[in-house]
Amino acid sequence: MNFGVWFETWPLDLQIAFLLAPFVIGLSGAAVQAYITYRYYDRIASAFPNSLGVKNLQRLWTGYSFPSRCMRVGSAGGFVLWPNIHIRQGTLDPEEIRNFPPEIKRLMVISFSLLFAGFSWLLIGIALLKLSGVE
Repeated sequence: MNFGVWFETWPLDLQIAFLLAPFVIGLSGAAVQAYITYRYYDRIASAFPNSLGVKNLQRLWTGYSFPSRCMRVGSAGGFVLWPNIHIRQGTLDPEEIRNFPPEIKRLMVISFSLLFAGFSWLLIGIALLKLSGVE
């Protein structure tokens, strides 16, 4: 079935919702990331005193501006959500991951999931529209 023809038969408000949904979902993930940065930045920054990888990323994103702090929190989220590769490389202390606050980790998972879902939806929607020839 040609998605473009099928998509054009949808009511206009459903078409708009389909096209706006990935942005709403992705921006929700970014809002959760901003909340984590605003609320828990100091706890995250002090949670990794012995991890060389986190220290290096904190040095890379120096500054006290909100965007640089947000990048540091996002980088730390990568260490928290995928610790095994960093532990094998020796850039992350396993004990620090075990002691990382679970409520912050849960928020990081929510933020990443929303960002990933929004981005995936956007890519799939674009691919479907391109393949169907809708212009």
